[in-house]
Amino acid sequence: MKAVGAKKQTVFLTGVNAVVRAMGLLMRVVLSRLLGAEIMGIAELAQSVHMLAIAPLTSGIPMAISRMTARAPRAEKQKPLLAGIFLVRVASAALIPALLLLSPFLAHWMGDVRVLPSLWFSAPCILILGYSAAFNGYCYGMERSLEPALSELIEQAARLILSFFLITWLSRLTAAWLAAVPVAATMLAELVGLTFVVLRLRIPLCGAAQAAAWREPVLRLAAPATLSRLVQTLFRSLTAILIPIRLQTSGLPPAEATSRLGMLNGMVMPILMLPCVFTSALSMVALPRIAKAEDDPRELRRLILTCLVSCLPVALGCTALVYASAPFLSNTVYRMAELTALFRTGAPLTALFAVSHLMGAVSTALGQQKRSMYGAVAVSGTTLALTCLLAAMPGLRLYGVIAAQAAGQVMILLWDVGILMLWRRERRAAAHA
Repeated sequence: MKAVGAKKQTVFLTGVNAVVRAMGLLMRVVLSRLLGAEIMGIAELAQSVHMLAIAPLTSGIPMAISRMTARAPRAEKQKPLLAGIFLVRVASAALIPALLLLSPFLAHWMGDVRVLPSLWFSAPCILILGYSAAFNGYCYGMERSLEPALSELIEQAARLILSFFLITWLSRLTAAWLAAVPVAATMLAELVGLTFVVLRLRIPLCGAAQAAAWREPVLRLAAPATLSRLVQTLFRSLTAILIPIRLQTSGLPPAEATSRLGMLNGMVMPILMLPCVFTSALSMVALPRIAKAEDDPRELRRLILTCLVSCLPVALGCTALVYASAPFLSNTVYRMAELTALFRTGAPLTALFAVSHLMGAVSTALGQQKRSMYGAVAVSGTTLALTCLLAAMPGLRLYGVIAAQAAGQVMILLWDVGILMLWRRERRAAAHA
């Protein structure tokens, strides 16, 4: 597909992602007003485990399917998808019972048993999101961005509507079950979005045995990215668990510490990741094209530079927007004046999230998942250590968490740039050999 087509797809996906993110923000605002900061904190604790549970099926597999579909012969384009579906089924058969059995232990370990109902509702999401991830990887590899975009739009709309009506209808539930309502709504909404994609593509899944030869290549390509995401998600989950504990060490009471977690992860961080609306679209459109251009240095250089030139103005503009609109977001949107300083302190993270996200996608498109994994492990561990250290300081607390996140993003960005430079040097050496 020509560059014009790529631009149109990127603009389309950015528009859809913007609408989806706006609905997600609206839902968080509604939930924060209906549930309060403490229940939002409970939900964020459960969300950390939810993200860890779905990471094995939603990280490496879609990227592997996208790359392999883009490079596969025309007659075998569906084989990577069928192989990925088989892997999703096998993994889900192990992960879902494991999560259900471990949920009581995890709830006690996190120090708040009120997260237990949310963990139960997270289990079915593993299979549903695994299927969705496989289909999305196939669609992007085929340069069909319409289906995954509309699926996400339908899913987010259903999630918003279901969350609002269920919380309003079930407002007398205890805090533990109220925190689980958004998770239950998410599960139902994900099923609706997956149904749309399956009906739209109409690909028979009963022939998965025909793609048996593709299972090992898909798994081999997906494994490093999956392990990397697992490690990152694990460290994020540990961070979400440890932040309230370290805030209590700094002198805050337990309820206030949980509320602060809800403020940071449930209200501030989603705004700081605003440019990911654009970089997600750009990455998914560019990934199969970069994979195809891997053997054409001139075209590859053009694609990477185009991505960076497109990303930087958006990233810097969003940083300025977050900083300037901090009082409005705090006082009008969330009705918490104390969030203003957090938004302004975290504004530089907005640009760092965007650029590091894009560079990570470039490394993945070039098949450098294993090297990315090494960096992710080291940087995630360092970020966690910094978070534990700084969050416990009475003069820093949440500002220390933001500083630790900024340091981690700078480190992972430098690592990905180093991977790209090393890959280019190796290609040049191979060409001259």
